[in-house]
Amino acid sequence: MIPFEQINDAALACLPELVARWLPAGRRRGDEWVVGSLANDPGRSLSINLRTGRWADFADGPRGGDPISLYAALHTSHDRVQAARDLGAYLAVTPGPAGPAARGGRPAGDAGGAGNVAVVAAGSAGAEWTPGVPPADAPAPDLSGWDHAYAYRDAAGRVLRYVVRRDAGAEERKRIMPLTWGRLVERGVERVGWQMRHADAPRSLYGLERVAGARTVLVCEGEKAADAAQRLFPRLACVTWTAGTGNVGRADWTGLAGRHVIVWPDHDGPGEKAAAEIAAILAAVAETVRVVDVRDMEPGEDAADLRVDDPGAWLRARVGPVLCGVTVKRAAARAPAAARRTAGLEPIAVRGGEIDLVATEGERALMAANAPVYQRGTILARPGRREVAAADGRMTHAACLVEIGVPALTDLLCQAVEWRKFDRRSQAWKPIDPPPAAAQVILSRAGTWSFPAIAGVITTPTLRPDGSVLMTPGYDRATRLYHIDDPLLDLRLPEPTRAAAERALAGLRGLLAEFPFAAETDRSVALAGILTAVVRGMMPVSPLFAFRANTPGSGKSFLVDVASAIATGRVCPVTSAGEDTAEMEKRLTGLLLAGYPIMSLDNVNEELGGDLLCQATERPIVRLRALGTSESTEIENRAVIFATGNALRVRGDMTRRTLVATLEAGMEQPELRVFARNPVEDIMADRGTHVAACLTIVRAWLASGEQVDLPPLASFEVWSRTVRSALVWLGQADPCRSMQAAREDDPERSELREILGLLAEAAGMGRPCGRTVREIDELSALETQDSAGYRTGLRFPELRDALVRIAGTPAGKINSKRLGRWFLARRGRVIDGRRIAECGVAHGGVKKWAVEMA
Repeated sequence: MIPFEQINDAALACLPELVARWLPAGRRRGDEWVVGSLANDPGRSLSINLRTGRWADFADGPRGGDPISLYAALHTSHDRVQAARDLGAYLAVTPGPAGPAARGGRPAGDAGGAGNVAVVAAGSAGAEWTPGVPPADAPAPDLSGWDHAYAYRDAAGRVLRYVVRRDAGAEERKRIMPLTWGRLVERGVERVGWQMRHADAPRSLYGLERVAGARTVLVCEGEKAADAAQRLFPRLACVTWTAGTGNVGRADWTGLAGRHVIVWPDHDGPGEKAAAEIAAILAAVAETVRVVDVRDMEPGEDAADLRVDDPGAWLRARVGPVLCGVTVKRAAARAPAAARRTAGLEPIAVRGGEIDLVATEGERALMAANAPVYQRGTILARPGRREVAAADGRMTHAACLVEIGVPALTDLLCQAVEWRKFDRRSQAWKPIDPPPAAAQVILSRAGTWSFPAIAGVITTPTLRPDGSVLMTPGYDRATRLYHIDDPLLDLRLPEPTRAAAERALAGLRGLLAEFPFAAETDRSVALAGILTAVVRGMMPVSPLFAFRANTPGSGKSFLVDVASAIATGRVCPVTSAGEDTAEMEKRLTGLLLAGYPIMSLDNVNEELGGDLLCQATERPIVRLRALGTSESTEIENRAVIFATGNALRVRGDMTRRTLVATLEAGMEQPELRVFARNPVEDIMADRGTHVAACLTIVRAWLASGEQVDLPPLASFEVWSRTVRSALVWLGQADPCRSMQAAREDDPERSELREILGLLAEAAGMGRPCGRTVREIDELSALETQDSAGYRTGLRFPELRDALVRIAGTPAGKINSKRLGRWFLARRGRVIDGRRIAECGVAHGGVKKWAVEMA
């Protein structure tokens, strides 16, 4: 006898989940599920009462009074008997005595939903089902007639049970059934083998054998989606549970203990509910729990439908903040709020003439909601991701800071707290949108904000000034950095010992093995750049790293990509240096304001210098004036700046702020070289290992307590005590030796050396030989004559040529004011033991200049 009443009762207990799976194009409205038709068309003609099971299609006429009739209309061509059998098997409802277990499909002590098993005592008119584990010699199940069979395995890979699936056909919808090994006694007949029955709860997860080798687990809805996700994200362990959204509580989630878990729900109400239930279960089990934002996917789409060029970037962009987990106390305190009305405050009452009070209440609500609002100089900013152009026409995503304007701040205010205004007509307080004027007032209060200051955005763990590791996503008060966690980064840090540091260094050197460095110092500069990009959070300032070559295609930009791939998980977005210093400084200003963690000035083919570049490398606080405005703002800079170029030369004060690595390919067309390996691809395949290597080298050096004998490096003391010292401790060349070569190659130094030598030769040495600028101009213009009195040329042509290059006019004359300023800017600077000296004044108070020994 088919227990129609029991099957209907069991189906009613989980009808919202069932109809959401049967008719995913519909949506819930109160106690009803509405959809266009039994063919799952969009619309509202078909209505299903979720409390009683009654349903009717008001357009075509079909109707019914219970879940079995609905199932029959959908799947068995209105055959109620077959529908009852199929639905009863799916819900695991068997004939039995009337009572809570039989009628509701819920055994005593079981609080599950759809898919519960009703166990009836042996010898009754019903059946007794005892699920078990297939023995080693168990025969394979008969899977004929099914399109897919999903094997559920234990952690060691042994098959425990199956779920089989028949895809939808022209006249039949898809069908999914459990297949479990066990003992079934029915009508006095005992059968041991594979049965279309559920296993006992808690049921193991599908994909459990994948979990042992992964630190991050992706939970999908359905076996098909889990397998598709595994192909998209091979470094993650992709799992699912049995029997859909109504059976989350009947799964065994303990296998995910200590893992970082990402939940990918279906885009529907039951999917959101299941994701919340999974998060609640894993809160005390998993390391962290996050949920994928699927709002931009079509209803019913999952991993099997994803068609993107870069699945990893797609997932990173949609994984939300840490919701819970065993580290929730650290993470939740800093994670940005994801839900509405998160401030937990009473609604803000908007009254006329009180905009100042309203704005103050709004600012307080943002602080209470832990909204992602931070001070960046005289503006408010939030962390974000931005698609930018990379080298060679590539596109990539970079973490950055986005300025908050009135619309964005209004949006955040609406999320944080409810706003109300008194309606005179109804004599009641009614909800309203936050007044834009309140957002404008908050933005105008620069200098009085309570929001925390932010120095930059990172996507990779770094070190704090005390040497501890910053791994928690969100805002870190010690560094004032915002960490946007990369869900695909599998980071495991070893004990910081010298042996671990040596292994880590060997791995980094392996990445650089095929780059044609001119000397070991150049290789050490590249290693220092890689380490600095990762541990930048622990130091207030860092040097600039310049990579130059004498031939295009030698690998300069590729070397920056290696550092960027480790530090950010993507190749480095580059900015061309521009035609002159003014243009370069405009572009550098935009990069600094955006808070990018790594910047690369590309194609610097001549001189590298400028006041802003000097400040951005040496000073932790930089004053900037945004393009198109007259206002300046002070920001904290935590970027690592790289520069690349052919024949690149460092000019002036930048020589002591720059480490230069030279590449010498030794061939006419180095771009045609064939490499044995691609370092960037190697990094992306196992980025966590290389990030851990950078952190381990510096941590091991700090933990050793040893000392290395190095001369001090003014302005970069913290960098010298950490990155530089760690490399020398491990036997690498001192990267600061490259500064001497850059200094010798400095165009300003070469220019001053030339003037000192030529002026001393023409005018003599010492203060008694001092001359005014005009007199020096006249000296350089003196001509020689032959015995007949004919002019034969300049007496000091080299001096004249040098002065024209420094202060010449288009007509070839010397601009006295410009030459005077040149002498004034360089007085007292010693080159080869000589210097420009100011030696009194001539008639009219004009300064006199001479070359003297230092």
